[in-house]
Amino acid sequence: MPDAQTHWRVHVLCAQWCGVCRDYRPFVEAQASAVDEWVWVDVEMHADMLDDLDVENFPTLLITQGNEPRFLGTVTPQPEVAQRLLLSLQQGNRYALPDVKGLEQITRYLRAL
Repeated sequence: MPDAQTHWRVHVLCAQWCGVCRDYRPFVEAQASAVDEWVWVDVEMHADMLDDLDVENFPTLLITQGNEPRFLGTVTPQPEVAQRLLLSLQQGNRYALPDVKGLEQITRYLRAL
């Protein structure tokens, strides 16, 4: 298992009622590896904690390295887009994070799931 500070985790924020999300879920579940982890998060089941993220479009990804958020945003539902985004981050590219109240607490909450 990689060091907790270098471990990558992709939180896929979706909703069970969303057809696009249901189609995307098998891809998410097939992505786990020793280097990175993909976690399906139903935003409605965790609405109390995720409300400040204001997820309006699916899929929305929160990608973390250790406890640090590295990306938060909506992506098109093609699996290769998410894979390229993660690879880009792992290669050192950085993206501006939106200003979200409580993002650090939300990140810790999601990493505990």
